[in-house]
Amino acid sequence: MIKHKIMSGIANLIQMNLPCLIKGKILLVLIFLVPVFSSMHASAQKQLEVNAVPYPGKDPVMWDGVYAASDGKVYSGLITEGASAHFYVYDPTTGVNILLADMAEFLGSRGKGVRTPGKIHNKPVEDNEGYIYFVPMNNGSGPRNIDFRSWEGGHWIKYDPGTNKMEDLGLVDQHVGCYPLAMDKERKLLFGVGFNGYLYKFDIDKRITTKLARVTNWDITRDIFCDDKGNVYGSFPTARIWKYEAETGRVTDLDIRQPYDPSYWPTQMSNPMIDRSMDWRAVEWDTVYKVTWGITCGTGNTLFRFDPHQGPQGQITAVTRMCDPKYWGTDNKNVPYSPLSFGIDSKNQKVYFVPSAREYNIGKYEETFGAEETHHLIMYDIASEQRIDLGEMVTSDGRRVFGCEGISVAPDGTVYIVGEVEVKNREDATRTVGRTPIALQLVIYKPE
Repeated sequence: MIKHKIMSGIANLIQMNLPCLIKGKILLVLIFLVPVFSSMHASAQKQLEVNAVPYPGKDPVMWDGVYAASDGKVYSGLITEGASAHFYVYDPTTGVNILLADMAEFLGSRGKGVRTPGKIHNKPVEDNEGYIYFVPMNNGSGPRNIDFRSWEGGHWIKYDPGTNKMEDLGLVDQHVGCYPLAMDKERKLLFGVGFNGYLYKFDIDKRITTKLARVTNWDITRDIFCDDKGNVYGSFPTARIWKYEAETGRVTDLDIRQPYDPSYWPTQMSNPMIDRSMDWRAVEWDTVYKVTWGITCGTGNTLFRFDPHQGPQGQITAVTRMCDPKYWGTDNKNVPYSPLSFGIDSKNQKVYFVPSAREYNIGKYEETFGAEETHHLIMYDIASEQRIDLGEMVTSDGRRVFGCEGISVAPDGTVYIVGEVEVKNREDATRTVGRTPIALQLVIYKPE
């Protein structure tokens, strides 16, 4: 408000009938004052102090592949497209990230002139015995002069933390890898949606993969969930939901819809279409209250609550917009679509989200990574029904946190986020945001 009043006053002075010389002096003062006022405005923003732990590799991106396990360790799947995905573990007792596996090397595809598993695009899942599962994939990752058909396909991977052993459980399907992943722990079943739009089921004990049904005809939903009865749910355009019924094995489309406002801009205005902004972006099952919390991809990043056991098909309730605070209290329709940085703390009934803070670009498609704005951690307190801006994330030594694409909450309530963090030494950077060198790091927030 103060900045606005001062700037308005200077503008009024310039418009007055003053001699050109005086005008020039005022303009000169204005030139020097604008950065000062901008700095004042930035420093007035609420800040949240976090810790940030580097990864030993140079992977430039990740999407959703972070999981805080029951033993307190945190697993990350980072991406180097065209080369290899890497699987890391963070141990809070040592405070460092360690490389567990180079996926191209582990699956034997390096040096063969073929497309390699350059992505881990799903949040790892854990069974009742503490084993970790995920699916590395390719899905367009790699040099265009290498035939995409040379990529064999995604594999179901099992990791045993006790023995530090990683096991290849077999192929998902020829040339197909999974974006989202979910698990029915009681029946020991894995579920994933392939790039071809089909839902796959994998029986861990029998080592059998079943191709169930096609659940989408356009963009693939990036997250699915399994409820307490073994039913699996996903989203498809336009704001629709499909369901896998555990008892019958049938896949059906439900009549209910997630929150959806078609007046919000799509992910790209240069080629508007029915796209991922019509899906939910991320969902997570609340093990305490037996409901799911989710975030819409478009529609202002709306937080919703989905009770699959309420009524014949379930009940969805829109809760609040979780977009960047600069859009709060406005009716803007150019809110950027949601990233995958979404997670819940079932025990303490908190929802965490890092919305995209980037500006909307009409001319081209843009991801959250690369945005020059410092990003906020937003929390929704389920008990008090309050949405709280915890502040712009800044490390204890003053380094800014930019785009984020993964969140997982540990059993002790610690929030782990993977995002772009400013680095002081350019040799540690994987790229730059504007002129700022950044690298993917594990961001840690411990609630009081």
